[in-house]
Amino acid sequence: MTWYYAYSQDIWPAMISIALTFFLGLYSWNRRNVTGAKAFAVGCLFAMLWAIGSSLEIAALDFSTKIFWMKFHALWQIPTITALSCFFIEYAGLGRFLTRRNLILLSIPALLVFILMITDNYHHLIWTSFSLDVYVIPEYGIGTWISILYANLLGIVNLIVLLRLAIGFPQSRWPVTIMLLGQILGRIMYVLDSYYNHLFSPGESVFVVIGLPCSLYAFALFRFRVLDPIRLARTTVIEQMTDGMLVLDMQGHIVDINPAATVILDKPASSLCGRAVVEVMPSDSGIEVQPDKIKLKKSEISLGLGLAARYYSLGLTLLLDGSGQALGHLLLLHDTTAQRRSQELLMEQQRVVATLQERESLARELHDSIGQVLGYISMQAQVAQKWAMDGNTGKTVPILSRLVEVAQEAHADVRESIFSLRTVMASEWSFLHALQKYLDHYHTSYNIDTELLLPEELDEDVLNSDLGIQVMRVVQEAMTNANKHGGAHNVKVVFVRGDGHLNISISDDGNGFNPADLILEPDKHFGLIFMQERMAKIRGSVFIESQPGSGTTVVLDVPFGT
Repeated sequence: MTWYYAYSQDIWPAMISIALTFFLGLYSWNRRNVTGAKAFAVGCLFAMLWAIGSSLEIAALDFSTKIFWMKFHALWQIPTITALSCFFIEYAGLGRFLTRRNLILLSIPALLVFILMITDNYHHLIWTSFSLDVYVIPEYGIGTWISILYANLLGIVNLIVLLRLAIGFPQSRWPVTIMLLGQILGRIMYVLDSYYNHLFSPGESVFVVIGLPCSLYAFALFRFRVLDPIRLARTTVIEQMTDGMLVLDMQGHIVDINPAATVILDKPASSLCGRAVVEVMPSDSGIEVQPDKIKLKKSEISLGLGLAARYYSLGLTLLLDGSGQALGHLLLLHDTTAQRRSQELLMEQQRVVATLQERESLARELHDSIGQVLGYISMQAQVAQKWAMDGNTGKTVPILSRLVEVAQEAHADVRESIFSLRTVMASEWSFLHALQKYLDHYHTSYNIDTELLLPEELDEDVLNSDLGIQVMRVVQEAMTNANKHGGAHNVKVVFVRGDGHLNISISDDGNGFNPADLILEPDKHFGLIFMQERMAKIRGSVFIESQPGSGTTVVLDVPFGT
C-alpha cells in the first residue's frame, strides 16, 4: 500500500461537504449549552470524518490505499446517524428519554459495526470482496445490510419525533419540514448508492448523502435560528407560560397562539389560526377591530357559566419591527379567577363581620333606648293597674297619659332607627346622596330646618362605603340627640376638606348642656359612647362643644386618604 495522491475534479463535492460539516459543527459547539447542540456538533464531527475519508479515497492512486480510506469513511456512518438522531430527539423536547442507560444502548450498535468493520478481514461480514472500475466497488456482506436496516430504523424514529413536534407546535413546522427533507433525501440516496454499487461517483455520493442534508440543516439552523439560545428561551417561555397569548395581524386575525390560549378557548390551534379574534372571543369581550387598529373596551372577560366560569384580564400590545412599523398586536389573557374568588371571599367575610358588628351595636342601642322605655312602661303600667284596682282614677289617668307619650316617643325612635338602617344599607350607596336624603327626611319628620354646606372640590365618592356607613350612623345619632334632647329648631352640617382628613361639624340651636356631665356620668350617655366606638373603628375622632342654652356642636375628624 502506497500513500500517493493525485488531484481529481471529483474531489470538490466531498470538499464542500467537509467545509459544511466543519462550520456547522463549530456553530453548534459554540452553542453547546443549548438543548441538542452538543449532539449535533458530534454528528457533524463524525460526518466530517466520513467526508474526509471519501476525499482521500478519491485522491488515492493505489488500489489498497483506496480500500483503506473507503473502510475509514464507512466507520463513521452509523455514529453520524446515531448522533443526529440524539439531536432530533432533544430538539423535539424528548431529551428526558436520553438517559445514560439509553445512550449506552444507542451506542452499542454503532460500536458493534465499528468493531466488525475493523475486523472484517477475519469474517467478511461487512465486505466480501473489492474490485476496481475507476472507483472501488465493494461487495457487501450481511453485516452491511443489517447496519443499513438499523440506520433506517433510526430514521423512522427521527421521522416520528419530528412529525410529533410539527403537529404539536405549528411554529416549528418549517424548520422541521426542512430537516425532514434533508433526512429523507440523504437516506434515499445512501440506500440507492449502496444497492446499485456506486450509482454516484464517490464525490457525488458524499455530497448527496452528507452535503445536501447538511445544506438543508444549515438553512434550518440559520434561517429559523434553531440553535439560537435567546430565541429558544423565548419560545420555551411562550410555550410554557400559563397566560394565554394570541398574535394578531393588523386586521385582527389570529396568526399564532400558544398552548395556554388553546386550553383557555378550548379549541385546537389549527381551528383558531387564521380566524378573526372577534369570532373566537366572547361577544361581550369588548375587542373592537378598526382598519389597521385594535382597541380594548374592557379589561376583563369571563368564560363559562356559573361555578365553572373563569375570569381573565386582557392586555393588548402593539408589535413593531426594527423601523417602528406596526406589524400586529399581542393579546394576553391572564387568569384572575383565583384572585377574584379570594377577593369575593374576603369581601363576604368582611360583610359577615360588619353585619355581626352592626347587630351588636343595634342590640346595644335597643337595650339602651327601647329596652329602657319598655322597662319604664312595664313598671308604670303595673302602678296604673294597682291604682285602677284600688279605684283611684285620679292617680291612674296621669300615669296613662304619660305612658301614651312615652309609647309615641318610642314609636318615633323605632321609625327613626328603621329609616337610618335603610339609608345605610341602600343599594349603590353613596355617602353624600344618602346624607342629603336623610336630612330631607329629618326635616319632614320633625319640622326642623336642615342645611348642608359642602366645599366645591368635594367629590361625590369622597368616602367609600366602609367609612361612609360609620360616619352616617354617627351623624344620625348626633341629629337624633338634637331633636330628642336638645329641642333644636335648626341643624347645620358643614364639611371642610383637609389633607387626608374630612372635618364634619353638626351644629344645632337647641338647649345645649354642660359637657362636664358627660365625664361625671358616662354610663348615662350611651349615645356618646356609641359615637366614639364608631369613630374609633375608622381611626377617627369625635369632639363635642356645648353650653346650656347655646346649642351643641358635634365635630367629627374622618381620615379618608388611608
